[in-house]
Amino acid sequence: MSAALLELAKTRRSVHSVTKASTLTDAELQQLVETAVKETPSAFNSQSGRVVLVLDEEKNAALWALVREEQLRQVAGNDALTAFFSKRIDGFAAGYGTVMFFEDLDVIEANSQAKPGLRDHFPEWSSNSTGMCQYLIWTALAAEGMGASLQHNGAYSKFVPEGFAKLFDLPANWKSTALMPFGVPGAPPMEKTYLPIEDRVKVF
Repeated sequence: MSAALLELAKTRRSVHSVTKASTLTDAELQQLVETAVKETPSAFNSQSGRVVLVLDEEKNAALWALVREEQLRQVAGNDALTAFFSKRIDGFAAGYGTVMFFEDLDVIEANSQAKPGLRDHFPEWSSNSTGMCQYLIWTALAAEGMGASLQHNGAYSKFVPEGFAKLFDLPANWKSTALMPFGVPGAPPMEKTYLPIEDRVKVF
């Protein structure tokens, strides 16, 4: 059974060129995301992960327009970076939709107060949990023939997450952790290279 799971893991790659096509219906995409969020582990079963699945074409375009405006503002005057980010973000906006990942800071704070001896660890455990959710959804999309990548534009400037909150009417306590633009691949991913596994895994 584990062999099948590991074979699926090999299909997941960063695909930066995605199209406005999907191999799944919107209902199937919603079910995929809901199942992944529900089954993702979290410290003390705190379930602090929050996800917004953006399938509406106008909303998706507005999301990436917001990201594009702020990203280009930050690199204004640098023609090379402006060209790079313009092309990259346009590629994300060309996708079928976007999965937006958040962590609920109120849940994290409540757990910290309930377990003061572990207070300093809850932010790290929150990061562990959101990473697992991101990987699970990413791999599930790849298994369905979809391309995706993980972007962190919400962390680059306070204006981006503030824009997200306004655009989708989100609570202020939802912290943006990542964006996952997805769609049927428009081009194959770059070949992945690997460091020697013996330098990364030790067995005793």
